Amino acid sequence: MTISVLRRFFKKSFEFISHQAKNFKIMLIRRTLHGISENLSVQFNSIYATTLGADPVQLGSLRSAGNAIGALVSLPTGWLIDSYGLKKIFLLSTTLLMISALLYFFAPHWIYLYAAVILFYMGIRITCIACTVTGANELSNEERATGRGLCRTISSVATLLTPLLAAWIVSISGGISTKGIRPIYALQGIIFTFIFVLIAVFFHDTTKAKRVTGKGHVFSEFIKVLRQGPDVLRIMFMIALMELPWSMALPFIPLFAHQLKGADEFVLGGMAVAISIAPFLFSIPLGRLADRYGRKKLLFAISPLAWASNLLLILALGRNMLLLSGLFFGFNSIAMGIALAMTSEIVSKKQMGRWISIVSLVRGLMSIPAPMFGGLIWDHIGPKYVFIAIIIIDVSVRIPLLASIRETLDLNNEGDTHS
Repeated sequence: MTISVLRRFFKKSFEFISHQAKNFKIMLIRRTLHGISENLSVQFNSIYATTLGADPVQLGSLRSAGNAIGALVSLPTGWLIDSYGLKKIFLLSTTLLMISALLYFFAPHWIYLYAAVILFYMGIRITCIACTVTGANELSNEERATGRGLCRTISSVATLLTPLLAAWIVSISGGISTKGIRPIYALQGIIFTFIFVLIAVFFHDTTKAKRVTGKGHVFSEFIKVLRQGPDVLRIMFMIALMELPWSMALPFIPLFAHQLKGADEFVLGGMAVAISIAPFLFSIPLGRLADRYGRKKLLFAISPLAWASNLLLILALGRNMLLLSGLFFGFNSIAMGIALAMTSEIVSKKQMGRWISIVSLVRGLMSIPAPMFGGLIWDHIGPKYVFIAIIIIDVSVRIPLLASIRETLDLNNEGDTHS
């Protein structure tokens, strides 16, 4: 029976991919390689910084600095995409990620990580905007959430064993220490180099870039996007609040598991694997449900699973609860994909670059104080309250905001309902 289910899954996935544009197929490969590279270090970045001398507040300041610069590049990224095309922007962002990996590898002290973190978050922010615009351009409304789910599923399959590979590399290189963690950044740089070559050779801009001159005109175009009704602003702030698990919790999850729950490199790797399992198993079916029944219903249903991740981490009595915490954290990724599908359906395609960059800017602004705030909570109130605070904010602010937004599934690309 399991073989039959897998056979149907691969058949439907192949059929879906086969009728999509070439750029979407390239994005599937790019996203997979990017996921492998990022998952090599995600469970060790915070610990690596502490081995180089950073305390929790300094650790939060590193992430805040990266988020601040990432926020600043959001608006010009959208304009640059509309002006110069997606390919050049993808190449730029991948170059930044390559340089970041090298800086991580050579850093002699935690203070040097500021440059590496800033370049990394610049590269991630630009890449995310460009990837979202590609999905908005290449996928129809009726297939967008499914397409995003498929992208996450394929990426999750490829990255399932990556954290364990990283744990093995750390183990044979000297354990959880500066010496043991450093080699994974060299491998990261190699993978980002391969992504650069992939984009340079195979990705092609499908729309002609149109250069926009005049600063006043550029800003007037951004204002036009924001004047398209209250739902535009509500979705923008809702997406920003959904950034908190990544910006406020994720930097401290490995640290909490290692220092307070005794997790070694293999348990940390197992938690990172578990985070990928939820998107692997549920992204496509939940994406299809979102395409059929609406985005809001699925976002409401997924929220308690994300909250359970934080509670399981706090209450963990052993590695099994830590692994289960990682599994439930993966639903944050699925929820973000569905929410981003909503953002792609609220404005016209010709404004998509500017709109997605505005959303990314607000996400970035929200994420600037979040890691520092988490570090201060860790130091002055207690480590577990970092994760409790995220649940309180989600329940009291994001959920009511989601309830106030209309369903976007039946909107066309001009923001009007079908007649």
